[in-house]
Amino acid sequence: MLGELLKDFGAKRAEYARRSKAYEEESVSLALRAAREADGWSVQRTNKGSVRMRRPRHPDEILENRFWNILYRFGYSELNKGRPFRVAVGKSPNTIETRVDIFAKDEETVVIAKCMSRKLPAKISLLDDLNDFAELMKPLADTIRKHYGGEFKPKIIWCFVTENIRWSTDDARRAKEYNINIIQGLELIYFEEFSKKLGPAARYQFHAEYLEDQKVPAFAGRKVPAVKTKLGGKTAYLFSALAKDVLRIAFVNHRDLRDPSGAPSYQRIMKPARLKEIGHFLDDGKFFPNTILLNFHRKPMFEQQAKDDVSAVAFGNLILPDRYKSCWIIDGQHRLYGTTYTAAEYDTPLFFIGFDSVSTSEEANIFVEINSKQATVPPTLLSALEGEVKWDSPEPRERLSAISSRAVDLLNTRGGGPLEGKVVSPGITAGTSQPLNLRSIQDRINQSGLIGAINPRSGEILPGPSWGSTSEGSLQRLVTLLELHFEDVQSANPERWEMGKSGLLCTNFGVGSHIRLVSELISYTAGKNGMTPHEHEPHDLYNLIRPLVAPVLSFVKRASDTEFENRFKVIFGSSGFHHYFFALVDLIIESVPDFSPEGYGDFKRLSSDEVTDLADRQVKWIQKVVPAYILEKLRAQFGDDYFDRSVPKEIQKACQAKRIDDEDGEKLPVEAYLDWIQLQRIVIQKDVRDSVKEVLSIQLQDEGGGKHFYSAWFESVNRIRRIVAHPSGRSYKDDDLRVISLVVEHLVNSLPSAYTVGEFVPPMS
Repeated sequence: MLGELLKDFGAKRAEYARRSKAYEEESVSLALRAAREADGWSVQRTNKGSVRMRRPRHPDEILENRFWNILYRFGYSELNKGRPFRVAVGKSPNTIETRVDIFAKDEETVVIAKCMSRKLPAKISLLDDLNDFAELMKPLADTIRKHYGGEFKPKIIWCFVTENIRWSTDDARRAKEYNINIIQGLELIYFEEFSKKLGPAARYQFHAEYLEDQKVPAFAGRKVPAVKTKLGGKTAYLFSALAKDVLRIAFVNHRDLRDPSGAPSYQRIMKPARLKEIGHFLDDGKFFPNTILLNFHRKPMFEQQAKDDVSAVAFGNLILPDRYKSCWIIDGQHRLYGTTYTAAEYDTPLFFIGFDSVSTSEEANIFVEINSKQATVPPTLLSALEGEVKWDSPEPRERLSAISSRAVDLLNTRGGGPLEGKVVSPGITAGTSQPLNLRSIQDRINQSGLIGAINPRSGEILPGPSWGSTSEGSLQRLVTLLELHFEDVQSANPERWEMGKSGLLCTNFGVGSHIRLVSELISYTAGKNGMTPHEHEPHDLYNLIRPLVAPVLSFVKRASDTEFENRFKVIFGSSGFHHYFFALVDLIIESVPDFSPEGYGDFKRLSSDEVTDLADRQVKWIQKVVPAYILEKLRAQFGDDYFDRSVPKEIQKACQAKRIDDEDGEKLPVEAYLDWIQLQRIVIQKDVRDSVKEVLSIQLQDEGGGKHFYSAWFESVNRIRRIVAHPSGRSYKDDDLRVISLVVEHLVNSLPSAYTVGEFVPPMS
């Protein structure tokens, strides 16, 4: 009744290897070469009597393979072989054969998915496809039960997996009515990354997301000993439970997963190296004396057996909720999931503190309070969270930051918008489809004044064009205004927009500069017309400036790649936003000569000597902050004797030799003698790189993808820094300035704030 299923590990592994390739490959006779080339095949190599040829897979097949590979890494015991996978449905003699793109089964669930993809983003109606799929759901479920027998009563996860398809509100509503889960670009990237890092343990999170509030098979009535008390005025339970029990009902509110019920989302994605360390730690017979913090989103039952009248503490049994996604992990996700990395299933109890149904915002506040002093939490995550949890802050500056933070999230997750899925989340490895940095875009919104500015005398908010009197009103006005503009930019040249960094349009510099352009043009138009922008609707505001934006959109549409690069290729560091923005202004001034934003005249007069001076300062800043960051991370990871424990022996000897040569009164700590290129050798070590990857893995523009850690930029900076040290007869080339730009931008956006404020201020123009 079902097509061929793969159950054997070797067979599944072979299928996984085949599906991991973006090309079809085969060897054909020389006589068939011309016919195959006419059909889109290209020659990979020529043999004596044949040619090895390959052809890019169709976007639908690539998407199917990506999702199949995710389910394989999730550890599903049975998976469909090849495509198409056919299933017989209906009762004899009316049995018909239908096609299923993806089929996967484990001991308690089945996944059935339809996959649809487009090369470029497009709005299409999915109503017919949804109706057809819905009509098959019951017949498919009947076939599955017949095939596996009446004892098997699985939870079936029905999915529509799409890439570059913009879902309409009506289609999304219809999918929800049919109980069809929509998995789009962001969710796909998240589960792809999560499955690579956690393997089969990631399946718990997948089940939590798509089986929310459904009963967990054979889990009803699970009791654990507990103490009921009050913490901060909130009901909480201290209890002991098996990790495998809590994992089945657990959910981790990762910022990388688009989940409306999780707003504000606060967790960063887990690190596999840390999980493995925890597994080894537990295998050695060690234990955790501290508790894992969680929140019950479904109220647990408590059977009280005794109570201490003095402390009001009650003792008894806690009955764990028997539903998927009923228990959200606030702190301790690595300790909980680390148990899945033990040699045998870890069944020694862990200790938990579980709150009784506090709000998600309160969860985020608790998380920030716990982690704000810990260096292990990415600064980009805490920066965004400080905005989210201060949504109703009485401090004006914090309130503006909260609005801009949520705006970036909404632009990144709103279905069908031009910026959907373009912002990389902390813990996710950025790809070409996610060229934007959350902190960078958030900063540009704050600096643009679109929401408002702070009155230097009163400290109150001066309303900007998007101000809506309330935080929610301001958020909606801002998102509407920016989407109107970026829809025009994207439509002007969809191919260039989708190229990401290589296209020089959908980049941090590009998007940030366009945000400022919208603000400046509204200010210019308001001044001309004597109007107050925040009193007008966003659509009306944008219609006023749309004619002024026309020259920019025309250039985006018609310019060749060379023309676009000559105008917008940013070649020097922190002033890159000015460079890009004023290049936009140049296009507008041709038709609006009196449009002159602040700083435009000074920037146009910037001399080559000033560019060189700026580059010099930026290189020196890189050389200052990178060693400081590395040494701090090594000390945090290995302790005060980090130099002996983490630095290769030959480098230790070289540093000691340099130190011996110094006079007694001039000797420095031994780590001060590390050369720049020696730092590269230290950070690429297997036991170091994961802890510094988010900050120090920087992909150069000419580097290919697929590397675990990008460190070639160390060598480029090593070459460039000699220009600063020996300037006589030397000068920066454009490629040098581009490398400096890339490195400075990445470091400013990813280093902890201690390195980018105060003593470590990066050079700005």
